[in-house]
Amino acid sequence: MTILVAISLNVLLISALLWWLRAQYRQHDALLRRWLLPALGWRLLLTALSSARPGPDALAANAWSRVLTALFWKNPTHALRIWQSTFFQGNSETASLYKVNTLLLYKWSNTLFFIKLLAALNLATTGLLWLNALYLSLGCLVACWSLVQALARVWPAAPRGAAIVAFLLWPTVVWWTAGFTKETLLVGTAAGLLALVLPALYGPRRAGVWPAMGRWAGGLLLAWVMVRMRYFFALPLLGCLLVLAAVRLATQRGWLRPHWRPQLATTALLLLGGAGTIVLLGGPTMLDFFSFQVENSFSLNLLGSLSQPHLAAHAWPATPTQVLRHAPLAAGQVLVRPWLGESAAPLYVGAALENGALGALVLVALVAVWRGRAGRLPSALVALLLVYCLLLAAFIGLSTANLGTLNRYRVVLLPWLLLLLLQNDYARAALRRLGLGA
Repeated sequence: MTILVAISLNVLLISALLWWLRAQYRQHDALLRRWLLPALGWRLLLTALSSARPGPDALAANAWSRVLTALFWKNPTHALRIWQSTFFQGNSETASLYKVNTLLLYKWSNTLFFIKLLAALNLATTGLLWLNALYLSLGCLVACWSLVQALARVWPAAPRGAAIVAFLLWPTVVWWTAGFTKETLLVGTAAGLLALVLPALYGPRRAGVWPAMGRWAGGLLLAWVMVRMRYFFALPLLGCLLVLAAVRLATQRGWLRPHWRPQLATTALLLLGGAGTIVLLGGPTMLDFFSFQVENSFSLNLLGSLSQPHLAAHAWPATPTQVLRHAPLAAGQVLVRPWLGESAAPLYVGAALENGALGALVLVALVAVWRGRAGRLPSALVALLLVYCLLLAAFIGLSTANLGTLNRYRVVLLPWLLLLLLQNDYARAALRRLGLGA
């Protein structure tokens, strides 16, 4: 029975993928069509490399997902109870990975949620780690390509190569989202959500109730997965999207002039008002909880990183005021650390070279803004994506000590930052020379 279900699901998934590839290859213009198969091949290569030597976290998550899948096949009628459970007894496979052969996590644990998603995917993959990684990676590719397509359709004057590089080609973005990582789900769901939201806000209105309901259902599902995976990462993006929707509605109704100055001013007021409302509703308890979580996460990460390149320990108490004061430095460290000479390990050298490239792109973007050649995306969208990147960078820098872990975590914001940095006219010209421009 299990093999029959797995074969049937794999046939459906592979058929759907081939149909999607054929449809995308037929619909798009020459530039997007030219990069579809290279992007697929690049992702498959990195997925194979990352799956060849899975880390201990990947092995453990896959082992526990097999436990949950076995419980389902033992009694399928208890599927809902299994999904809602937070305690599971392991088997011989998990016993070899853990000293205590039980799994007990709190209800909102993103690790527990990830394991449960894998348990559902195991119905098709029978628990094969490489096949789970392949389907996760391909799902992320579909979501990122959908965003590239949406951006090209809604803003044809913007450089399409910017989104192609940011979401489909940039090495660390593809590496950390090419397989068995939580970042694969986080980047994929965020890209898929904006691929649905941006055309609805800025594109032409589409007739039909059922397509609209389908987009709403898909958007809510993606938002739910984001929140369950890492709500500290998801909530800032969802808040920015609500602000963007409010600015867009005010512009369409004629309450706000479509000029960058009133757009940015209104965006800033809505952001400040929303943040103030959250603080007032949450009160001191929420701020203290957030501060404690940040400091606790940093301390635990630091204990396991003393023999590796890491950030210096924070010399401040975990209070909301001190967290806010140190946020700019933390955000900056996420974007520049590690730097060359900090470690001779190949991965750290590669990360340092990447940081140098990012620094150069930031300088070019600042010159372009100064000369009035920043790009053609709406100012409200640019401002909100920039705020989202800075918020995530600050949170990651405040809560993460290990530079390798920091480099992995920042992949959630990296494609959005690259998308913004590659919008200016100088970057457009460089992309055109590389075959990534119209």
